[in-house]
Amino acid sequence: MEAAIVFVTMAAGYRVHVPHPPKSFSDLGAIVPLIDRNPDRLPPPELANEEPTKLEPDADRQEIIIDPAPPASQFRASWAVWQLLRYLAALLRLKLTGRLDDEKRAVMTRQLFERMSGIWIKVGQLLSLRGDLISKPMARELSTLQYQARGFPTELARQVIEAELGRPVGAVFAWFETAPFAAATIAQVHRATLLRNNRAVVVKVMRPDVDRSFERDLGVLEFMVTWMLRLGIGKRFRMREGLREMRAILTEETNFLYEAVNLKRMRKNLKKHDIYVPRVIETLSHPRMLVMEEVPGVLMSQYLTVRQTDPDRARRWAVLNGIEDKTLARRLCVTVLRQILEDNEFHGDLHPGNIMLLADNRIALIDFGSVGRLAQNTWTLYRLSLQALAMKDYVRAADLMLLMSPSPSAANTRQLRLDMTAALRSWAFESEFPSSSYADRSIAGMSDKISVVMATHNVPLSWGIMRVGRSLSTLDASLQTLVPDANFMTLCRAYYKDYQRRLNTFEGRRAAFRSAVVKLSTFTSDAELLLGSTIRDQALRLNGVLDRLTLVRLTALAFLQRGLLLLIVLLCEAFIFDQFFSNHVNSHHFHFLPDRLVQFGSRALPGIHPIWWCLMIGVAVYLFRLLQAVRKSIARLE
Repeated sequence: MEAAIVFVTMAAGYRVHVPHPPKSFSDLGAIVPLIDRNPDRLPPPELANEEPTKLEPDADRQEIIIDPAPPASQFRASWAVWQLLRYLAALLRLKLTGRLDDEKRAVMTRQLFERMSGIWIKVGQLLSLRGDLISKPMARELSTLQYQARGFPTELARQVIEAELGRPVGAVFAWFETAPFAAATIAQVHRATLLRNNRAVVVKVMRPDVDRSFERDLGVLEFMVTWMLRLGIGKRFRMREGLREMRAILTEETNFLYEAVNLKRMRKNLKKHDIYVPRVIETLSHPRMLVMEEVPGVLMSQYLTVRQTDPDRARRWAVLNGIEDKTLARRLCVTVLRQILEDNEFHGDLHPGNIMLLADNRIALIDFGSVGRLAQNTWTLYRLSLQALAMKDYVRAADLMLLMSPSPSAANTRQLRLDMTAALRSWAFESEFPSSSYADRSIAGMSDKISVVMATHNVPLSWGIMRVGRSLSTLDASLQTLVPDANFMTLCRAYYKDYQRRLNTFEGRRAAFRSAVVKLSTFTSDAELLLGSTIRDQALRLNGVLDRLTLVRLTALAFLQRGLLLLIVLLCEAFIFDQFFSNHVNSHHFHFLPDRLVQFGSRALPGIHPIWWCLMIGVAVYLFRLLQAVRKSIARLE
């Protein structure tokens, strides 16, 4: 979800500017019972001793502007098409006047996505990861796309909550903060306190019309893609695959039950990483609302901002709370790589607004609306390619990366391998330059070089791997500030050292043994399946050959039977004609037949003794019955 989405905050929320603020809770429809003060809000028991101090005063917090709910537009599709046509016309005008360059085109594209908002922000963010398809200025501009954090009226939030719960808000929450403290494309977030135990929670409420709005915009996007492909525009973008990925992301993010499941699974996984994930309140979570623990931490985005605006205050706060930048960076990198390379379930949007700092260098992750999972084959290839990079085996890394491409055969594979290997060597060498920035030494910098090579050879990347790219590239926003002189491969090697350390423990050896047993079992099953299917296929092929031979034999026998039957009929007719024609050629018995036919019959028939006629007919009948018996026998055996 967008950078503006956060699920937790400090003890006090953001100040909110409301155009016409209500005088009391009763003006909002009695959201909660009137109380004199907020009840004591209890943090999660696991974090009772790890809550950091406040980093900045409440007065310095960002305001969330509340916009009135916009009326449902019946002309959204026409408006979107009109915006696109205006954009194309502007590009054409600048090109004809010679004033269009990559920078101008990138800025105009970013402005187009910002005007269209909603799903288009996510489309732009996804495209920013495709350095193999778009220019560097375009990727840079689109990567800055962020939803302008504006909330919607609390009355609408109350209606959504009560519709999902089937009861009043006051029946569940002892205190419910009227003003949201965070907002984004899909939802806004309120702080609250559970009535049953005074537990501090946050309530994520979906915008009332977000599912219809996104479905409508996605329909517009699919319509545009269909016509672009018919006109032969952008075929190398593999836009249909991108649309499937976009639909999968939006399906997850517009149904909070997906996020509830992600929270539960990731909480279990990341506990082993010593990373905290808030507990979801399953009984209060529904498709359009999500309730979870409030984590009493400081957002990484807030810490990074204060580092730039007031570095002395940030330094004092870090010392007071036991925060050390290099340790934070190492922990972040290790957990992300563990999620990707070991668990194959990873946070899909690790921007600073989804990372929380706790005391003593502990970290909490929030907003699991987007969790990435790679296909098994892709996951194995990616894991091995990153391992090859860490070992500086660039030839093997290039080969494994090519195997992840959906259609590498379209290129000159030998030259492509050479170019990719050279690009990886160049990135690794240049990342050692003292003057290079973290952006040059990051995984995104490596991806840029690889993307240029693949674009040159017209070889696309898979859209499915983009979730990994999104996770690592959004993490770079934190790493480049925490450790600006770091090298991603150095951080990557730190993960492998941590992996080896864990592997040498008793639990690590036991896990490795279980993994080896599972792999061996899987390999045996796959071998049995593949070899067994091959043998069965050959048997079926052989059986098919035998079936065809049998069919040929039966068909030949059927034709022989029919021939013998016809022969028997002819012999019987010949016997009758021979007996009558030879003795009664001029008899009146045949006055109804033409004379020429009677004369031909008398000359054509051999005129043999009746015994021979009977003998020939008997032999023909015997052969006919013999063939019939043979056919039945073959059919019965087969």
